Amino acid sequence: MRTPSPLSRFAALLVCAAPFSANAHAGPEHEIEELTAQMKKHGESAELLTERAVEYRVMGKLTEAAADLERAATYNAESIAIQRELGRVLLLGGKLNEANAAATRGLAIKSDEPADLASLRMLRGEIHRAQNENKKALEDCDAGLRLHKQNPEWYVFRSDIQRRLKMHTERLAGIEEGIKETGAGILEIERVEALIEAGQFPKALTLIDAELADSRIKSSWLIRRAKTLLGLGNKTEAEQNLKSALEEIDERLNPKTPDVPLLIDKGVALELLDKKYEALRAYEEARDKGAGDILGDKIKSLQEAVRAMPVTKP
Repeated sequence: MRTPSPLSRFAALLVCAAPFSANAHAGPEHEIEELTAQMKKHGESAELLTERAVEYRVMGKLTEAAADLERAATYNAESIAIQRELGRVLLLGGKLNEANAAATRGLAIKSDEPADLASLRMLRGEIHRAQNENKKALEDCDAGLRLHKQNPEWYVFRSDIQRRLKMHTERLAGIEEGIKETGAGILEIERVEALIEAGQFPKALTLIDAELADSRIKSSWLIRRAKTLLGLGNKTEAEQNLKSALEEIDERLNPKTPDVPLLIDKGVALELLDKKYEALRAYEEARDKGAGDILGDKIKSLQEAVRAMPVTKP
């Protein structure tokens, strides 16, 4: 089974399926110019404004994107797609109450497409999660997955909410449902992670050993194996696994253009070895190389731990 990267797993917890599919083109700047020219020639429309808003979002110009979407809604107040994209943009901009309102407006619009309503439910679930309203987030996740069962990333998202709520039994059952519905490899990994966090170490170890026997690249599975061994009290073998994982990671890392998922794995391994300062450096580099804010809480907690460490005199 091909192992999805750690970053892909993080990204899956943060991003639901995008509401619009952009066609291949020279870049968002070029597309914005083309769409603006069309509007000058033919006049504004909900479709053109929404397409331009998506390009603005891709560029990180969230204020411009929100303005276009609000304008688009004046042309088509019954568009679920517009409200969904507006909710996404507002969420990215940290305007959580406004994002929630946009998603809720979208859910009030009648639709014969269950997938449309499901994606809005998942979006509102993301917003609730960002507001630390995990029970509300779970309600929306469950509702979305009842409407549409084929998106594996949505099962990963629900798994994260259940992890936060310490609902280990429900989390494992939900992952099994997702595997049955989608067969996605990322859910096989999520199942192992859930087993480890639920303290079901022997079962997790059996699955991990099977993956290690079948994998050419082993570092991620060695790290999971180390977590399991630590749970079973086998610190010596766990440390051996972590050192082997770090050796493979260092062989694969390009110092000039380091791979972000490898940096994240390196940070995890170093943290498990209680090398807090080195782990912090790996996480910070991963953040700076493209992981963004997904490591924010981890970095903050390690910064506090490093500051609390006693100063060693030379």
